[in-house]
Amino acid sequence: MKLPATGTAHGHVRLADGRLARIAYAYDGDPTAAARLHVQAEGFRHLQPAGRAPRLHEVIEPRPGLPGGALIVDYIDGHAPRLPDELGALAETLAAIHSLPLPADGSPIPRQKNPFLETLDGIESNARRFLDKAVTNPASRAEIAAELDLMRALASDIGQRAQPLTMALADTHPGNFIVDRAGIAWFVDLEKVHVGSAAIDLAHATLPTSTLWASAEGRPLSPDEVRGFHATYLDRICETAAERLKPWLVPMRRLTWLRTTLFMARWRVQTRAPRDPSDPSQWSDAGLEPSMRALYDRRIDQCFERDTIRAARAEWL
Repeated sequence: MKLPATGTAHGHVRLADGRLARIAYAYDGDPTAAARLHVQAEGFRHLQPAGRAPRLHEVIEPRPGLPGGALIVDYIDGHAPRLPDELGALAETLAAIHSLPLPADGSPIPRQKNPFLETLDGIESNARRFLDKAVTNPASRAEIAAELDLMRALASDIGQRAQPLTMALADTHPGNFIVDRAGIAWFVDLEKVHVGSAAIDLAHATLPTSTLWASAEGRPLSPDEVRGFHATYLDRICETAAERLKPWLVPMRRLTWLRTTLFMARWRVQTRAPRDPSDPSQWSDAGLEPSMRALYDRRIDQCFERDTIRAARAEWL
């Protein structure tokens, strides 16, 4: 049974035996498809001891008719997180995953050396390519540019400091979790798994650009709700790790807000542009359910409003 399409990287099919096939999207002859598939597979294997990601059963290699390949995993029966009531479940899952040992040298799982600077580089690239085209309101665009300028200034200071590294997921908006009947939150999308910053995962789970993204009922979280989420998480990791992480929560939260905002800028530009055969990395929303496409459009409009941007920045300015 084919499940509704809610993203641009994978389709999902419920198999007759109850398992789930994650069908990776790719174009015919994509030379990077197999490597991407195996990074995800290794991510599923590495996360198994945490008990918060579906179990991997089989890897189906890319082939004609299935150019991206597929992963066969357990189907998780549950619902999207109900926020703010189930924020604690998300915090517990992230704490369990972030507490795992790092993968051994030679693992295909990517590893960041400096999450602040490497994330800022990606933001800069998307800003150059998409900001002016996507954000047509000059006041909104100025707010985003001002925050980017502040992050550039921090790059010469905090960006040079060593940051604690953990297993990281990078795409931890609430729509990528499923809460089962026992109240356990399962993280189900390992397309971007890597070694990096736990603080980015915490930010991505709770920023308005994330809590508004995948649900028509989503809303921005209050400062007290975010503080409660952080408190739950910090209580569930070791004291040393918590103390090392605390100074990074706000800087990486600001950086992640920029990253998710520029993600939306890229989405807006590339999904509305004609298909460019010379750019295999171009995003397309052609396979999305029409209702999801419309929801994402509304949410991007909302997140590009000056009042929404100023409310988000007010948290740290």
